[in-house]
Parts: sequence; structure tokens; C-alpha cells
Amino acid sequence: MFPSHAQNRSRRLLLHQEADEETGSITVTSAKYGRSDQTTCSNGIPYDQTMDTDCTTRADLVFERCNGKSMCLVLARSSLFRDPCVGTYKYLEVKYVCEVFQHFFFCLPTETGSITVTSAKYGRSDRTTCSDGIPDNQTDDTDCKKEIYEVGRRCNGKSACAIFASTSVFRDPCVGTYKYLEVKYFCQCEFMVYFH
Repeated sequence: MFPSHAQNRSRRLLLHQEADEETGSITVTSAKYGRSDQTTCSNGIPYDQTMDTDCTTRADLVFERCNGKSMCLVLARSSLFRDPCVGTYKYLEVKYVCEVFQHFFFCLPTETGSITVTSAKYGRSDRTTCSDGIPDNQTDDTDCKKEIYEVGRRCNGKSACAIFASTSVFRDPCVGTYKYLEVKYFCQCEFMVYFH
């Protein structure tokens, strides 16, 4: 998640994955701009600017700029997204996945801090994520996600980390099913916590 505020403070959202094969690209599964809780990106922010937690809007610009690409950049600013709650400190929350990539997790160069992985799962939990061009019989098993602690062991405490998502790295939780790696992490920074 990347914070934004009406007073023109902004952070860049940088999604970067490098294809190991010719196929594959970023698939954004969800993108929201606004505020849905009082704790995310709230360090150092006045309490009254975090109270409105029912103010998110779908961030279509992220889908438009990022889907199908190996890298994209989006600024978390009210001027780019419809402002769902004027006067409230907002953030951009993006979830994206794909199997055929080496995933790079990092804190932005302008931020000081380190990665903390909160969740990493490898497998499949729905039929639509990373399914373009994949035969239906390889996306049918949606109950085959396995928690992967190795991602946290490799990435926690670093400012950047690379993980290749494949069955050669992680045990195959469902043979014959097209899988993807889904990682949730945040950068613990000096003044604020930015969630990705």
C-alpha cells in the first residue's frame, strides 16, 4: 500500500517482474485507493485524517497501466484517482500475481527500510488469476494453495529480494494445475509503514 494525502504528498507504486520465459506479465487482481482501516499508513498522521474508513474506490488506472506488462509505475495521488474522501489520508493498495516470473520485492529507492513478508502462498485459489491462455483443466483445482515460509526467510530484513515462482523452488501443492505465487509484504520505513 502506498500513501497519498491531499497536501500533495505521494509515493510511487512500482511493480516489477522479469519474465523467465517469453510468456507472462503482471496481472493485477485488485487495486483500491482510499482508506479501509485506521491503522494502515497511519504513523505520524493526525487521528482525524484516519477516521473515515469507508472511503475506497477501485483504482482502474492501475489495471490499465500495469496489466500485461513486465513493469509499471503509478503515482498514489488524488489527482490520478477520484478522491473518495476529501481530508482523509489515503493509500493505494494493489495485489498482483503470476507464476512465470522472478518476483522482485523491494522498498522504493527513496525510502529507507526493510521488507517484512506477512504472507506468501503458492498454488491456486481461483480460476481467473493468471489464467489467460491456460487450458481450463489446469485452472480447475482452486483448493491447492500452500503457505510458503521460505519467502519470508529469504526476504525479511532486506531492502530488495528476488524469488522465482516455480515448482523447482517450491513443492508442487497440486500437480497438473497452473500455479502462481501471491506475496503480501510491507516496507518498514523510518517514519511510516508502506504496504505493497
